[in-house]
Amino acid sequence: MRGLLFTITIFLFTAFTPLVAQEGMEGLRYGKLENGLTYYVKHSKAEPGRVSFYLLQNVGSILEEDHENGLAHFLEHMAFNGTTHFPGGVMPYLRGKGIFTFNARTGINQTVYNIEDVPTADGGLVDTCMFIVKDWCNEILLKEKDIDDERGVIIEEWRSHYNVGRRLQEGSAPVVYNHTKYARRNVIGTVELLKSFPYDVLREFYHKWYRPDLQCVIIVGDVDEAEYENKVKEMFGQIPARVNPLERYEVEIPDRADLDYMLILDPENRSKMISFHQRAHRAEGLDELGRKSYSFKARIFNAIWGQRLARIVNDNREKFLSASAEFGSFVRNYNGFSLDIVPYKDKDVEAFEQVWTVWEEIRRFGFTDVEVERVQEALFQELQKMERAAEKESNPYYVSVFQSHFLSGLPFREQSEELDVLKEALLEITPEDMNAWIHSWATDSNQIIVVSGNDKDYKYLTKDQALDVMAKVAKKDIQPETIERKIPEGFDLKLQGGTIKKVKKLDRFKAEEWTLSNGARVFYKYVEEGNGFFSMACSSHGGRSVVDAEDLPTLAAMQALAMKSGLYKYDLNTLKDLVQGKQIRLNMMVSDYTEGFAGSTKADNAELLFQLYYLMFEEPRFERPQFDKYVERAKYMYENRRQNPQEVVQDSIRKLTTRIDDRNRDWGAAYFDKMNFERMKSLYRERFSNAKEFTFCIVGDIDRDEAARLTCEYIGSLPSRKGKKEEYIIRNYDVDTDTIAREFKVVMPGDKGMVNLMLENDGKFSDKEQMALTIWGQMLRNRLFAIVREQESATYGVNVDANCMTFPYRKATLMVGFETQRDKVERMKEIIYNEIERSKDELFPESELSPILISIRRMRDQQNENIGVDYWMNVLSTYAENKEDATDHKAFDKILESMTVEDVRNAARKFLKNVKVRDWVIKSEEVNPLSDWEK
Repeated sequence: MRGLLFTITIFLFTAFTPLVAQEGMEGLRYGKLENGLTYYVKHSKAEPGRVSFYLLQNVGSILEEDHENGLAHFLEHMAFNGTTHFPGGVMPYLRGKGIFTFNARTGINQTVYNIEDVPTADGGLVDTCMFIVKDWCNEILLKEKDIDDERGVIIEEWRSHYNVGRRLQEGSAPVVYNHTKYARRNVIGTVELLKSFPYDVLREFYHKWYRPDLQCVIIVGDVDEAEYENKVKEMFGQIPARVNPLERYEVEIPDRADLDYMLILDPENRSKMISFHQRAHRAEGLDELGRKSYSFKARIFNAIWGQRLARIVNDNREKFLSASAEFGSFVRNYNGFSLDIVPYKDKDVEAFEQVWTVWEEIRRFGFTDVEVERVQEALFQELQKMERAAEKESNPYYVSVFQSHFLSGLPFREQSEELDVLKEALLEITPEDMNAWIHSWATDSNQIIVVSGNDKDYKYLTKDQALDVMAKVAKKDIQPETIERKIPEGFDLKLQGGTIKKVKKLDRFKAEEWTLSNGARVFYKYVEEGNGFFSMACSSHGGRSVVDAEDLPTLAAMQALAMKSGLYKYDLNTLKDLVQGKQIRLNMMVSDYTEGFAGSTKADNAELLFQLYYLMFEEPRFERPQFDKYVERAKYMYENRRQNPQEVVQDSIRKLTTRIDDRNRDWGAAYFDKMNFERMKSLYRERFSNAKEFTFCIVGDIDRDEAARLTCEYIGSLPSRKGKKEEYIIRNYDVDTDTIAREFKVVMPGDKGMVNLMLENDGKFSDKEQMALTIWGQMLRNRLFAIVREQESATYGVNVDANCMTFPYRKATLMVGFETQRDKVERMKEIIYNEIERSKDELFPESELSPILISIRRMRDQQNENIGVDYWMNVLSTYAENKEDATDHKAFDKILESMTVEDVRNAARKFLKNVKVRDWVIKSEEVNPLSDWEK
């Protein structure tokens, strides 16, 4: 029930927001073959010279019988092992051709396969990828040896995902899904069944459900629609229709009149949470605007809920550490509402009552006119922003609407037309509509509460207590929320301003560098792709490195609390009212070596953003109640983290690998007592009081003269100090020990061995050697994937990354990580170390290098096609800091074109010559957290 994001994709794809439109898109070829297979072919300008293929199966784990549990997902794996035309496996073929963006995902109700970014210039490769998709439809081989090899891989995937989140999810499933089949289908299945299911059961499932009438092929990219439609008809039309196919049924979840409850304990759970869920049938019989309106009502509902909770926090009245509310899609044909509350210690009943009172008030009185109008304005602005970007076309948009059309029969239209209808639906919603919508599903049935924690002796919220609170709140004399549409007065700033003393043209970037009268440097570039928006960032040297050791705890609090009490003379609620609907983003950051601000907004609101920048420098606001609450929350989270055994291991590793002094010592809970409210504001001033130490970048769709005016008025008014410019202090806490190896045994559920290897070399590597090391890491990843996963079936995946950094100090690293059974750890480590050692003497085959080079070139080309505000912000920041031209790829291209397997071997040999090894193994000592569930 989580994750409702405001994107055009969500409006179209979430099952509770169907669209009804006249079917039609310019150039689209759509149809259904005689065998029942559906297809969509759409030309898109989004990615010139590339095409992507998708196979959507209206088949998921919900169709499995108990003896087939996990086989929909198992079948998805087998699709990459061997097909009629690719008996050696699809994955090796694609990687050998430089195609790495392929995947498949099995869900409860559907399965999606994809092969993306295939170059259309290689017609043979494109046709071959279509053959792969066709083979997936009905020609997966399912050889017995392949099945047996994949059993181990999927068991390792099960093991890697066997974490506290999954255990809590599966443990609560019986009440969440009201003891239906949904509660017994976790997609991946059980280890016992994965080990033992007969081969023919998988083959039966494949032939039973993978059939044309449940399949959909989507082709989107730089293609001729008519040509590719003919290819689809010719190739996929050969698949025979299924005779007397089984019905593709849906699973219903029966209603429940009384409240269901569950308490779940898990030793790795980091917090204690109260989760209320309410299931609701998806609305039926709505017309086109009604369906869109339904989607927007959910968005408005979630936004106002968040605002009401935020006002409680901003007023320092909260009884909870965190709380959230959301209405969203649940499973097919159902929506759901959820409240998640993390209470302060021993305040469970009070926290639940406070949040439930907010819900009761909403149910009784709904939302105010002002609340609804404000959110409508914000959503309308988001639609306008999408409208400006819609001209570029979006492959994800096309794919999502075609999927929705196939799965739910929801028609589609061009994105620009869709946005017009969405705006119409949004603006017609009234507060009365919102309140009626809430009452349409917010009944007293289908309610559950799941309480989770980690301490057996803690007094959790009980079912009786929850019912008592709900009954008590129902009788409360609650007054409706009153919110006036009163915009606070603007900032009464009387600034003298400054001037631009020097302008330097940066012709290579079509940008300018301004030096202000107060010494601040400003880089400006107009970028049309900002589509009415611009970004502004500033930074200076210093950061944590120059802060005294005793002030570091206070610095952490300062960073967390920036703007949490508001700015200037405005508290946080008033400040939010001031910027409401302005689409302003602003945050402060302090890193090890820098500090600064980053923000963005529409060009129409530029003056307000510049004012906020000025006030962030000159008028920060910190208040004691917010500070005290922050310290209390931080202590609580620290105490819960210490209960997690893996966190304790990480602390031990840190002590082994780090030189400890007062700057990085683990003070335990005493660290939070060292946070000093009285020191916080002066510490802030020290970091943000000297304008000439800061470099600003203004990038986007903002007029040059307007940017210059605002820069002079606000940035030019910031004070500067005389004296030497502050510089960061390089601090390297790495220990010099050559080899550190430890095995930790941790009490945690499951048979699990977690391995992390880190090889380090602080020598100097040329640009070519650095690229060669990066490529070496990718080649090792592919090779170890083939050996440890595919041959040994010992892990779900091996993470390998080789990287070189030059700041703050030189270090080249090779990191290898994987999870497996405890008794396989030593053998897999031996294999990995042997492969690493082989790199010193043996050359990798050309066939392993060339696909990686192709992939790097392709990625570079894609980056060059997506040049916008973020790209130019990075270019100007890099130039301002290092005087380097990040747009000049000549040296990079020259290195890439000349790269050989000898270069890779030589770089690996140099790296391994003087390497430090960090070898960590964590093995579980098995416990069964399920023993405390469902009591």
